[in-house]
Amino acid sequence: MRYVVAIDIGGTDIKAALVNENLEIISSSLRPTPKLDSAAVKTIATIKEIVNELSKGYTVSALGVCVCGVFDDINGICIWSGNLDWKNVHLQELLAQELAIPVVAGHDIRTAGTAEMRNGAAAGYANSIFIAIGTGIAASLVIDGLIRSADGYAGEIGHLDVGGDAQCVCGRKGCLEAEASALAISTAYEKAAGKSGVSTEEIAKLVRDDDPIASQVWNDAMLALARACETLITTLSPEAIIFGGGLAKSRELLINPISDALDKRLTFQRKPELKIAHYESTAGTVGCAMAAFDLINEAL
Repeated sequence: MRYVVAIDIGGTDIKAALVNENLEIISSSLRPTPKLDSAAVKTIATIKEIVNELSKGYTVSALGVCVCGVFDDINGICIWSGNLDWKNVHLQELLAQELAIPVVAGHDIRTAGTAEMRNGAAAGYANSIFIAIGTGIAASLVIDGLIRSADGYAGEIGHLDVGGDAQCVCGRKGCLEAEASALAISTAYEKAAGKSGVSTEEIAKLVRDDDPIASQVWNDAMLALARACETLITTLSPEAIIFGGGLAKSRELLINPISDALDKRLTFQRKPELKIAHYESTAGTVGCAMAAFDLINEAL
């Protein structure tokens, strides 16, 4: 049995797992993403610690890592990440210098989208969109059976203008990410309710309990997501839109209001199936494992 380490670098946390070739998670690790780390020095050190920790008692054949932002998958370079404050970080090269195993690096959402396309909720569709909602928002675009990257710039739907006045990490206001990400929902609730440290899971529970403040914040975010989906549907006409990331845990509380809003907004467009990701918040980790096994299989 062969093993790889899979690491998903998000704006808030680094999720990691030791995975076997059956894509079974043997052990996992969760650490906060280092802050004030524009050169990625602390992040590289953290990843090295994680690999050493998860490798104890196992022979690890490769590392698959993915990261949020604009990412050059071919060369393993993070071109820009607002949530990490990275610009032109040669992640794959830096990690290869520190580790004695092969390394493959890619974009977090395209990596997660690959997992869903191969074995998950996007399997069987020639045209689909995988949207991950976490600290930020981005998408994996499958067109005619292929994930499109456009040199790493495709899929940054978190920066579609959906109205509103919340400040985004990109420097503009009104971006989808600033209005409807998990971080945006928590921030908006804290501002409206005067309470700090409230997670989106707690806000979702309040919504189910008909809390008026939580419900208003949630409905505003869902409308922003529906506006973005309308643009994507009109432009790309996907057969399915799959939602992943931490917010996907809310399931019908996410799907139903977006579906209802689209029913009111769409006219001639084909309405896609709206689905929750099969791998939910672990799609990025599973996709990293797939990429790592692809890497070592290509070398055989």
